[in-house]
Amino acid sequence: MLETAEDAPPDGHTRRRLDTRRRLLKAAGELFVERGFHATRPQDIARAAGVATGTFYLHFADKEAAFLAFAERVQNQLLAEYHANLTGVVGLSSRLTIIVRTLASFAARHPGVLHVAFTDAIAVAPEDPRAWRLYDRLGEFVRIAIGDERVVADFDVELVGHALCGFIGAASVYAARKSVPLEVLIDNVVTIIGRALGTPSAALH
Repeated sequence: MLETAEDAPPDGHTRRRLDTRRRLLKAAGELFVERGFHATRPQDIARAAGVATGTFYLHFADKEAAFLAFAERVQNQLLAEYHANLTGVVGLSSRLTIIVRTLASFAARHPGVLHVAFTDAIAVAPEDPRAWRLYDRLGEFVRIAIGDERVVADFDVELVGHALCGFIGAASVYAARKSVPLEVLIDNVVTIIGRALGTPSAALH
């Protein structure tokens, strides 16, 4: 399951505290994916992490806070992979291909995690501004795909980003169920998104 390395400070107590938090988030993520938010209890997370239940509350105010922290970590890791994989890549078609391939690879390595991190947050905590901030980050995908090459003034980039993420997610589910090869999925998704963004068909290949 997902883990993100953090620089360990020289102070031993702080290092142990960060390590405990990492273990709690790892355990929380595994349980949230396996059981869902409502069936996962703080004591279950603590037990899976190998700590006392009281230790859980030293790091998180409640289960909701642990969920949002896990979702944010997942998003940060995926966005970091996007930026790393897109370094030096130019052209909308090439960038879109990297975006879709990175998403597919991430989903394959971490089954069930993307749904939890990107969609469940607002269902779990609809009154919490943190949950909506996590949800709104979906809009970053279009900005990442477009890069600095184009300025799009005729549509709401954040709105379209949410729509495209839903489109890619649904297409991925269909492709898995129908055994559609990854390259076919990528080619279809890149072509339709490129056309929707106003890129001539010939420029996509």
